[in-house]
Amino acid sequence: MSDSSAHYGATDVRYVAAFDPIVAPARLHLAVTLAGAAWAPRDRDRLSVLDIGCGRGLTPIILAAANPGWDVTGLDLQPAHVAEAQEIAADAGLDNARFIEADLAGFDEARAARLLPEADIVLCHGVWTWVPDVVREGILALLRARVKPGGIVLMGYNALPAQAPYIALQRLLQDAVRGVPGTPAERGAHALAVLGRIRAIGSPHLPPAAELDRIVARAKASPDYMAHQWFTDFWRPVFQADLARDLARAQLDYAGPVRPAAGMAELQLRPPQQAGLAALPAWMDPQTRLDAFLDRRFRFDIFVRGRRPAPRNALGDIILALGGDPARATVRLPTHAGSASLSPAQQAALLGALSSGPKRLADLAALPGADGLSVFDIAVMLTETFIAHPLWRDAAADAGLAARAARCNRTILHHYGIEAEASGTPLGAVALGLGSGVPASAVDLGAIVALQAGLPAEAGALARHLAPQGADAPARDALAAEIAGRLATHLVAWRALGVV
Repeated sequence: MSDSSAHYGATDVRYVAAFDPIVAPARLHLAVTLAGAAWAPRDRDRLSVLDIGCGRGLTPIILAAANPGWDVTGLDLQPAHVAEAQEIAADAGLDNARFIEADLAGFDEARAARLLPEADIVLCHGVWTWVPDVVREGILALLRARVKPGGIVLMGYNALPAQAPYIALQRLLQDAVRGVPGTPAERGAHALAVLGRIRAIGSPHLPPAAELDRIVARAKASPDYMAHQWFTDFWRPVFQADLARDLARAQLDYAGPVRPAAGMAELQLRPPQQAGLAALPAWMDPQTRLDAFLDRRFRFDIFVRGRRPAPRNALGDIILALGGDPARATVRLPTHAGSASLSPAQQAALLGALSSGPKRLADLAALPGADGLSVFDIAVMLTETFIAHPLWRDAAADAGLAARAARCNRTILHHYGIEAEASGTPLGAVALGLGSGVPASAVDLGAIVALQAGLPAEAGALARHLAPQGADAPARDALAAEIAGRLATHLVAWRALGVV
């Protein structure tokens, strides 16, 4: 490793282990297809994945467990993260996941080629806007050398102009502790006290009060992570157009957002705003124009090496499966302009069809009750509300795959469960049908592990199994009530997606 780690890497901060469902390959495929671009690996069971800045390894571990034929590699600057991820992968019996300690400062194409395989999918979440230029250049060198032609890159980054108020907040917090000694917790408490005084005076340059309250609450819950987020010299949000310009140097073309609804003016803007947007100069960058009207503080965008148009009928051939209990679901998508929803007849037709099993988007659009809805409309409304999920493969698994997934889930619960329960951080459970995982709280994951071990889907039995030793009757009853609610909401989806 180079000396640069001392200048930008938070090597003394243990990151939170969290899982985001958007990394599912089926969702990436859907998003690229909705954007009108092609991404269709010939062999879905033989892909190579690289996670840049993998943290404590939860995402690569879940991807490796769900896809035994994949080659999954996680890179991280922190040796503690890499050691932990290696230990968890070994405990889960994953021979297709490896973790490498790497400082990308000064990384070149030759080193990338020696160290890493070519990649079909690259994940780069929360890295680009947290590192100095020398690391960004290293990332670009890696992408130039290792992304396969036709491969995709998922970039998660802090985006302008919506991050503008947070630039001021970050500078104020950073200046508040400049030269202040102590532990991260002590320095964080000092910074929050200064922030409280600034709020009391009434600065017009801070984020909205509700968002500021949320930031303060998270900072108090995890002062070490607050120090990592707010006391760095290298946090620099970017405009999407500037990121796209940089990635073009690695022959990567913008495909579209992972959450397509986030970039749809017809959903997100009111008619007067839409008209005003359309009247702006045509030479302005389209993403910059749109982001001027939206609160997209953190963007997840997909770039492809060699953008090609999607084949005809590619969207209609995508298969959806239920993501929840249709009797309890309401297809309503929150937007900046209010909300978008289906009519009762449309919802009944679509969810009724999915209740009998997974369906092609083209077949859902052909339902009599789905009149007026295109395959695009159905895909956006059902998947962005997570009422349905695009499938990567048939969710029915053989005994070997199911046992592999169950072992990984037990390992995740063992290593992360207590921490996740205390912090409320979402973990993940392996979902074979998604080729990835589903978000799962510590209680969810405990129930899933118990169900995979053969316990009945009955809240009382699961509560007795999961309750801490010595828990009294009221505590067990409260846990049973919580589990009952989770089963009612998620059991249908867990079965449809091959979780249990």
